[in-house]
Amino acid sequence: MMKKAINIGLALSFVVSGAFAQSLKDAKVAINQEQYEKAKVILKNLVQTDAKEGDNYFYLGEVYLITDYPDSAKTVFAQGDAADTKNTINKVGLGTIELLNGNASGAQTLFDEATAKLKKKDYEELLAVGKAYLKGANPDYNKALEYLLKAKATDQKDAEIDLAIGNAYFGMGNNSNAYTAYRDAISLDNTLLNAKIQLAVISKEAYAFPEASADLQAIVAENPNFAPTYRELAETYYLWSRRVTTVEEYDAKLKEALSYYKKYMDLTDYSLDSRMRYADFLILAKDYETLEVQANEMAKIDQANPRILRYLGYSAYENGNYQESKKAITDFMAKVEPERLIARDYLFLGLADIRLASDTVNKTVDTTLLNDAVANMQKAVKADSSIAEDLNEIGMEFFQARQYGPAARIFEIATLNPESKNYLYDYFYMGYALYFDYATRVNDEVKPSKTLLEKADVAFGKVTELAPTTDAAYLFRARANRLLDDEANPKGLFVPYYQEFIDVVKGKGDAAITQNKVALVEAYNVNGAYYSLSGDYEKAREQFRGALEIDPSSEYAKQALTNLEQPQT
Repeated sequence: MMKKAINIGLALSFVVSGAFAQSLKDAKVAINQEQYEKAKVILKNLVQTDAKEGDNYFYLGEVYLITDYPDSAKTVFAQGDAADTKNTINKVGLGTIELLNGNASGAQTLFDEATAKLKKKDYEELLAVGKAYLKGANPDYNKALEYLLKAKATDQKDAEIDLAIGNAYFGMGNNSNAYTAYRDAISLDNTLLNAKIQLAVISKEAYAFPEASADLQAIVAENPNFAPTYRELAETYYLWSRRVTTVEEYDAKLKEALSYYKKYMDLTDYSLDSRMRYADFLILAKDYETLEVQANEMAKIDQANPRILRYLGYSAYENGNYQESKKAITDFMAKVEPERLIARDYLFLGLADIRLASDTVNKTVDTTLLNDAVANMQKAVKADSSIAEDLNEIGMEFFQARQYGPAARIFEIATLNPESKNYLYDYFYMGYALYFDYATRVNDEVKPSKTLLEKADVAFGKVTELAPTTDAAYLFRARANRLLDDEANPKGLFVPYYQEFIDVVKGKGDAAITQNKVALVEAYNVNGAYYSLSGDYEKAREQFRGALEIDPSSEYAKQALTNLEQPQT
């Protein structure tokens, strides 16, 4: 009895310590499920209870890298390398840190040390080096394949090798080879869900959203608790929402995207790292109400983490607290390395400044602050051209508030992306805003610069190049050139554009003529006056007759024709 009791006591002590409850396999499952906080807890425990096993340190370091704590990862890799000198896997981890820091030669030295004395069937280090080259902002896909194919050549039946090979080919844009590698991985291990998910990702990246969604839904049906599938569904529906043509479809797809990401969060954890990933998605989906809630929850967990300032800054802007937004984003930028800044940091700082620069009550603009705003917004679009599509709505808001100067600057930034679905409209409203910015201030004591009209002329010219039947662009190009012309001695800069406006409208038929009646009369009369002034009386008569054909009651055209009937001297 005493011996049995002792054995039971020993067993209980092992359960309490976690030796039986937690293993490296459990940690790998948690990592695969993207339950990084859970994996971290398991691995920290393993490092304590099995301190001489290098793999425990390596996977803990990997989790730190995934969750963006490279300094912690480096420390753990170094500890693992010292604790288990026969296992070279942590040299791969240290090499990965060097690679991410831009030290390719230092990384190569460590990778060479890690792989120098491998036995014929050893491949884990080769696989790890291959994966290392897939990490970071600038992956080296060719180098990754060099190591991954070596790992494959050891004749191992580990599906993870084929999965990594697929990821390398996918990163290179070679979807055919990627597809083959993912299928090979599934053939080796039909339970490797990440390979199945990647097949759907190939469809997603080709904008085949219905097919990608159906494939992911099939995975969910068989494996409802595998979190990464829901993240991919969220991203698929988000991208799908960007491609639909109606507001109703957009709202529906975005709602589904957010619901899937919420499911993903519920299946992973609500740690600070997970909340940050969720916050990044909420920004894409423009769910700033939820973002504010998450930002405040993050602040409770860790007030010192600078990324929380990013989320507070974004949500403050969307809630109309522009000074708070500017302060939070400025503080964030001051606390992090420049390479950690993303396009939307510059966007939101620019947006906050442009709001602060614009006095909507007195219709005044702080030019210095406006220029700062424009500079940051240009950085944002150059870093991520898709942001240009979001600027149209903001530009229209300023335009409708008759803040034509800021509106013109916003539309001009939006035109930096020729692929934007709003490209034509951005050019049109850029010209429109520039014209009104000049025209509404032409009688001010300090006259606006005619540069505004010159830029409006170019913008309307771009519109007619892209859409030659846009009659309003010809009309406003004519009006801009009329203001550009010498009032005392006009050169007729406006004449060809008024004529093109007339031709385009008349070419559209009676409904368009009726709709543009007032503007047509304007075009005929202004051109008629110019021809009369320049001595081309026959052309002048043609123009005034054209005006009367549209509007027989036009007193100006009647009087002009009467005057032209008099002998001209």
